[in-house]
Amino acid sequence: MFLELKKFHKTHGHCQVPSSISLGQWVVRMRFLYRQDPSGKAKLALTQERIDLLNSISFSWSTRSEAIWRTRVEQLREFKREHSHCMVPRNYPENPQLSTWVATQRKNYNKKQQGKPTPLTQERIDQLEALEFVWSYWDHNFMSSDYNVNGAKLNEMW
Repeated sequence: MFLELKKFHKTHGHCQVPSSISLGQWVVRMRFLYRQDPSGKAKLALTQERIDLLNSISFSWSTRSEAIWRTRVEQLREFKREHSHCMVPRNYPENPQLSTWVATQRKNYNKKQQGKPTPLTQERIDQLEALEFVWSYWDHNFMSSDYNVNGAKLNEMW
């Protein structure tokens, strides 16, 4: 399978193989085996030699969605540094992808609270909560004693 992946990498310039084909299923399995040992050391069928071979063709040990997650969390961290909060506006022209992503995390959190399936894991919830992420946009804006319904600080109104 490695030789197939090497050929795929040469043709496509990456190792993000669709999981709908057998090679893609093998790639998913390699990532799974790699993550089994938190230190990243070789384990069971995934020897250090195999890890080195995969690394030699720039194999990505994370999925595209994991990469997007890390990027958006970092963007949220930057937003918080700049604005002192994580309340990314729904229409945020500086980074509309971040705005959409934040809304999606809130939707996924609500689904999780209702017992519905969602890609939002407890680990990801903890990451966002470490940034003081607000799960309910409406509760934060309208229930906070510091803000009016238009989002203006009350002490600025008087």
